Amino acid sequence: MTQSDGDLSGIRVLDLAAEPGFFAGKVLGDLGADVVKVEPPEGDRARRRGPFWGGVVDAERSLLWLALNTSKRGMTLALDRPRGRELFLALAERADVVLETEAPGSLAARGLGWETLHARNRRAILCSITPFGQTGPRAAWRGSDLTVVATSGNLYATGDPDRAPVRCSLPVSYYHGGLEAAVGVLFALLARDQSGEGQHVDVSLQAAMVMPSIGTAAMFRMTGQRGSRVGAFMHAGRTIQREIWPCRDGFVSFALRGGPARVPGLIAMVAYMDEHGMASARLKAIDWKSYNHNLLTQEDVDFLTREFGAFFATKTTAELYRAACERSLMLAPVNTPREITGSPQLAARGFFVDVENPGRGTLRYPGAFAVTHGARVAIRRPAPRLGEHTAEVLHAHGLAAADVERLRAEGVV
Repeated sequence: MTQSDGDLSGIRVLDLAAEPGFFAGKVLGDLGADVVKVEPPEGDRARRRGPFWGGVVDAERSLLWLALNTSKRGMTLALDRPRGRELFLALAERADVVLETEAPGSLAARGLGWETLHARNRRAILCSITPFGQTGPRAAWRGSDLTVVATSGNLYATGDPDRAPVRCSLPVSYYHGGLEAAVGVLFALLARDQSGEGQHVDVSLQAAMVMPSIGTAAMFRMTGQRGSRVGAFMHAGRTIQREIWPCRDGFVSFALRGGPARVPGLIAMVAYMDEHGMASARLKAIDWKSYNHNLLTQEDVDFLTREFGAFFATKTTAELYRAACERSLMLAPVNTPREITGSPQLAARGFFVDVENPGRGTLRYPGAFAVTHGARVAIRRPAPRLGEHTAEVLHAHGLAAADVERLRAEGVV
């Protein structure tokens, strides 16, 4: 596990982010940047959140922390102390990127905001990740993942119509926003190559969550429709069409949508059904070349639903997925975590990797999100223990071991 063979090798990142920004720092670290996670001396609050590895309540065993802070070094620093702020600014003078998730104006109030950073290091990039961005009518609003998912329109369209809205079990806005932040940083680095100047990257989690709502909120200006909760279905034209289908042992995703990309799959699916004697004469008589799912009546949709639904109910998810791969059907299983970790395809790719956590054991992680022929995208190191690299980082900035121990005794690190 090294920092030397990634696309961002040589880029130095100071990561002040709380949970909403953990993933952004991890992605930059996976790309090869030297990411230093800066925590208060008592540790980030996320360390005290369960579940804990092995059921042992320990700040070094929070699965949230261990999952989202790999590929980072870690140090402690009290930014509420004058000496701590001084040390941080000294580190920032040699950094390329600073990540943060505090409320707009909070860093500036402590003398650590964009104006100060830019004055000390004109090449530095500050990336701020907040619920509603740095400016605008909601900039001062507090917000959690639930708040963001709701105000983005995503929650409005998720769930069954006769029940309350449903949010994902994990804080997806932090992951979507984290990726947007990482991409924003990359573009800011490219712009710096031309201008020599850093910039302030402003990431609104609410804005980032609009695009995942591509069928509803993101298309409102085009369609005039706000969407609504339809469960395992979607609105299409004047109809409601099923998207998630029950099968013998679970569910699969399959759409009745047409177009050049999907009609061949519909034709192949009907042929597959016909081989099993489950395609009616009416289904086989459909002229798929002129098929347009937006022009179907609800009676047409109900007929197709009965035909496809009856066939799917006779097959397992594995059978349907295997047929989809062999026949180019646009169908996918709705996998549980157990099925994902047991996937033969992911195993063949070597997607999951084992990461040794010294003194605690080995954890299995999802591996690279991309495979390239050049620089690696990979987990570089396990999530840092509290203050694990404090002395190492400060020593690189000229502080002797005795200086670090004195700072530790004073509660600065």
